[in-house]
Amino acid sequence: MTNTTAILLLGALAIAGSTTLAAPNQTYPGQPTQGRVFIENRGPGQAIPVSVHHVAGDATMKVQVVGTPGVTIAAPAVLDTRRARQTWEYHRVVMQPDDDVTLELNRLGSAGWETALQYVAPRGGLVVVLKRPREGRP
Repeated sequence: MTNTTAILLLGALAIAGSTTLAAPNQTYPGQPTQGRVFIENRGPGQAIPVSVHHVAGDATMKVQVVGTPGVTIAAPAVLDTRRARQTWEYHRVVMQPDDDVTLELNRLGSAGWETALQYVAPRGGLVVVLKRPREGRP
């Protein structure tokens, strides 16, 4: 066996052995691994956004809170959640061409309204439809 053959053989063994180090929990190449998400909040005012889609209305989802040093949760680590539909209330504003649109929208925006739709009225002017979450009901 020549030196070149020995070096090539050792190199092939090293490459084959390193694949198990790169993906230790996989039994075959390309196998999906467990999904994990790391969220780092940099201040007490930062929330963790959560969006749940395509869940049956009567389904219960388990959420496990882990790795929270210094946080005490009175409930067990697994929390039950339920799906609730957001209800909205709507407000329509008709603006004439010479009206100050930004002044009115800023006033309504400070009261929790946001623009949902705008269109030009058949008799002229701008119609703005605003919405905000309905309070008191889910």
